[in-house]
Amino acid sequence: MRRPPQPPPPVREADRTFQSSTLNAKQLIENAHEIRVREHRLKTSLRLRTTEDIHRFIHDEGLVSFLGGNELPSFISAILGRTWKPSANGFTGWNDWWSVKISGQPVAQVSREVDDRNDILATRIFRRTKTFVSNRIWPVLDPVVKRHKELVQKGEILSVLEQQLLKTINGEGPISTDQLRKKLKLEAKENNSKFHRALTSLESYALIIGVEDPHPEKHLHANIWQTWETRTRGGIDRAGLSYEKALAKLLEKTIDACVLAREDQVGKWFQWSADMKEVAKELLLSEAILKAGPYLVSSRVRDVNN
Repeated sequence: MRRPPQPPPPVREADRTFQSSTLNAKQLIENAHEIRVREHRLKTSLRLRTTEDIHRFIHDEGLVSFLGGNELPSFISAILGRTWKPSANGFTGWNDWWSVKISGQPVAQVSREVDDRNDILATRIFRRTKTFVSNRIWPVLDPVVKRHKELVQKGEILSVLEQQLLKTINGEGPISTDQLRKKLKLEAKENNSKFHRALTSLESYALIIGVEDPHPEKHLHANIWQTWETRTRGGIDRAGLSYEKALAKLLEKTIDACVLAREDQVGKWFQWSADMKEVAKELLLSEAILKAGPYLVSSRVRDVNN
């Protein structure tokens, strides 16, 4: 004789909570991907078409990676209307966008003009790659730069060469790459790698800012270098946040720009990422940022859900 069907076992409250959080995480991630496609302009219909579009895009996002291939919105991807990242093909891959025109100008020329703007600057703070920073982020970044200047003065960060470069750029005012090499007697080819590595390190701390030299003496794509203070003069209220609050605000704004990012990658973003571990915990506790599975997600994604 067939036994009557048995009722399913009751769902424990812990199981119900786990199922609910799993569904919520899945929904958050799906929503975040949709928002990322829209805000990062990863559809042809959404791509940036004018220089005004580009300036607005950078200011809206706050932080924009030039080439892309990382979590931030990408200048090149937004112009193409699809994801683009550097590949093993080297310069061959650049053919995808090199000939694109924005407001009648080549992308390279538009990028140089962005570098020269008073309200946007180019750094290498994010993953040591070229990153446009809107002036609305400068007050957040300023206390971080101040802290690193203090550490330089104490001799706690930077190599001897990096310290010499920073001291020279600080003392000489805006100075070209060629003149900088002359000052430090680093013109020989064997000094190329260490010289450029040192500049990149200083840029990754935002201690120096470079804009392309329109009339280089010897080297193509040479820069004019100046310190953070010189470049941002007049654009910041210097009586700003504490270092800890600045780190929290910078991380929050970076995740806002990324929309979502793998938590295990956040420690690779900035030179000072080690200082952000506790900050990230506090942001999660206050729900200024959210956690969804392996991802950290902008709190804006939750608001879309409601």
